[in-house]
Amino acid sequence: MRSAGRFTMVAVASLLLFGCSKPTPATADSAAVSTTTPAAFDESAARAQILGADSAFQRALVSKQVDSLMVYYDPDVVSMGANAKPIKGTTDLRASYDKAVLANNRNLSFQSGGVNFSNDHSMAWDHGTYSHTSDGPGGKPVTKSGSFLNVWKNVGGKWLIVAEIGT
Repeated sequence: MRSAGRFTMVAVASLLLFGCSKPTPATADSAAVSTTTPAAFDESAARAQILGADSAFQRALVSKQVDSLMVYYDPDVVSMGANAKPIKGTTDLRASYDKAVLANNRNLSFQSGGVNFSNDHSMAWDHGTYSHTSDGPGGKPVTKSGSFLNVWKNVGGKWLIVAEIGT
């Protein structure tokens, strides 16, 4: 009986000692479950932001506002057009647009073929067709049409073009 009493006392003391002690904080290698939930990705809002940027881009190009175009590009952008070597970085891309706006672009239209997102929502791509009229050799109007593909990266909630291809 005496050993049963001692066992009970040790058990109660152990429960008090271990049950009332402060929990240790979670460490990086612990399996603690986070109680915060990441914000849900709003694909419709992101799609609207990208399509809105395409529309604003079109207006800026027609109005020859090169500075307004550049806000949509990541500093390390790669731009590829038909019959031209790739343009890398916003400095060279700005120089290219400075020349392009001299062609008096007009009647510019973009038709979206859709916006898609990577599984982790850090990247997106939109594609479609475009047409425009510009001044060709001798000032004669030349109408061109083609396809485009833009690759966007989500940088702090803002979508920036990291790569683009136009035919």
